[in-house]
Amino acid sequence: MLLRHSEDPEITTDNWIHTGVLLLNASYEALTEIRADRAVVLLLSGAAEAVIDRQPHFPIRSKHVEIVLPETIRLHRYLYLEHKLLVHDDNSRATLPAILRRDRYKCGYCAGWARTVDHIRPRSRGGPNTWANLVAACGPCNTSKADRTPEEAGMRLLWEPKAPNELQKRQRQLWKDLAAS
Repeated sequence: MLLRHSEDPEITTDNWIHTGVLLLNASYEALTEIRADRAVVLLLSGAAEAVIDRQPHFPIRSKHVEIVLPETIRLHRYLYLEHKLLVHDDNSRATLPAILRRDRYKCGYCAGWARTVDHIRPRSRGGPNTWANLVAACGPCNTSKADRTPEEAGMRLLWEPKAPNELQKRQRQLWKDLAAS
């Protein structure tokens, strides 16, 4: 479970470790998002450097070291990867963790904290496990909707679920931020 930087709950000593950190190659190409604890290990081992610190600053302290929780880190050595284009469309298969990350752990019905996913068209009626048919949901909304469509349950979706393209979006934002520096 990774928490996104922009709409995550307030970072605390209890949840900072689950915060997502964007990992860049030495060429500033976005590679993936990793957990904050892994990012701290890369920073302390000298394998990476912080590119952007998280705002507001959140210090991570040990007995001898204090660093600021990063939002983005960059590897010092270039990591050669075979490039393959991973394309998601609204009808491709999705997983529970991927849906929760896409929706930033916000319920698609009430915008509360979500830990489960809901099939918009219920599985009992042939609803597939696709990006367009799954939405993050809090327990009360998921229970209230039960085995009905949102219309039948008198519930309204706050957004239309779509396949994510978050990494490319963050890559473009990073290039804009670096160009402005």
